[in-house]
Amino acid sequence: MNDQEWQALRNKAREIAIEEYSTEASSIVKLTKAEVTSIIETAEVDKEKLSELLSVVNDASKSNSEKADAIKNITGLAEVAVSLIGKLI
Repeated sequence: MNDQEWQALRNKAREIAIEEYSTEASSIVKLTKAEVTSIIETAEVDKEKLSELLSVVNDASKSNSEKADAIKNITGLAEVAVSLIGKLI
C-alpha cells in the first residue's frame, strides 16, 4: 500500500469509529446521533474524553460542585468542556 492508500484506510476507520460511537452515545445521553457526531467533528473532541465528561456530568450522586471539581482534576476534561461550550454558543 502506498501513503495515499494508508491515509484513505485511516480516514475510513475514523469515520466508522465515529459512526459507531455516535450511535452508542446517543442511546445513553439526551443527544441525537447527529449531535454527537457533530460534537466530535466540529469541536475536535476525543471520543474517550467526551465519554469521561458525559459520565461525570451524568453522575446523579454528585453535586454540581463535585462534578466541577472532577472535571478540573481529570486531565483534558476542562478542554473538552470548553470545546463543547464553544459549540453551543
